[in-house]
Parts: sequence; structure tokens; C-alpha cells
Amino acid sequence: MENEKQTENSENQLTSAAVGFLQESAKWSKFMAIIGFIGIGIMVLISVFMAIGIGATTMPELPFSMSVFSIIYVVFAAVYFFPVYYLYQYATKTNIALHSKNKQLLTDGLENLKSHHKFLGIFTLIIVSLYGFIFVLAILGGILSALK
Repeated sequence: MENEKQTENSENQLTSAAVGFLQESAKWSKFMAIIGFIGIGIMVLISVFMAIGIGATTMPELPFSMSVFSIIYVVFAAVYFFPVYYLYQYATKTNIALHSKNKQLLTDGLENLKSHHKFLGIFTLIIVSLYGFIFVLAILGGILSALK
């Protein structure tokens, strides 16, 4: 039983190179997350300025209110928040875990990295599917307009 624990512990040890790679990854991830948070803040500010500034002007040639763009910016900022948050959590927890040699915190950090990648993967699948759907609709629209 004790021999089995020793084997398990020795298998879970990180090499110094792996620790270095994780530290560098955490630094760059934190940088990218901070840039992401700044981008989200800018999107929200643009949304507010659009709602205030464009709401004061009228543009009769548009079939919808310009405040729709403001709402779209807020929705994009909200969607963008989650992967950036996961990336920041990964960077923070991994950096602390590597300095304190806390395996549970490292596991939590890597779980956040998994969540970040999973979110981006699912979002990418949704966007690619949406593009495919739009492409099929465009082809059908072209065929139907050619038949008229």
C-alpha cells in the first residue's frame, strides 16, 4: 500500500522544465486576461457612449434604433467575460500554486484552463455552425431569386 503511494507521488512530480513552462504560461495568460478585461471595459464604455450619444441623434434611414448596437456591445462583452475570467483564474491560481507547491491549487488552475478552452471550443462550434447555416441560406436565396 505504501509502495503504491510512493509510485503515485513520484508519477505526479513536475520536472523543473514543466514548472518553468507553467510559470511562463501563467504570466502570459495573466497578461492576456488583463488585456481582455480592458477590452471588455472599453466595449462597455463604447456601449454607454453609443446609447447616450446616438440616442440623442435620429437617423431615419436606419430600420432600427441605434441603441440596438449598444445592447449588442453589452452582450458581446458579457460573452467575452467568461473565457477571460477563466484565463485569469488559471493564471492566478497556477502562479500561486507553483510558488507554494500547492497541488490542489494547481489542479484548480488547470481546471480553469480546461474551462477556458472548452468555452472557446463550444463558442467556435456555434459560430462555425452559424456561418454554415448562413451560407446555406444564401445559396437557397440565390437559387430562389434565380427561379423568379
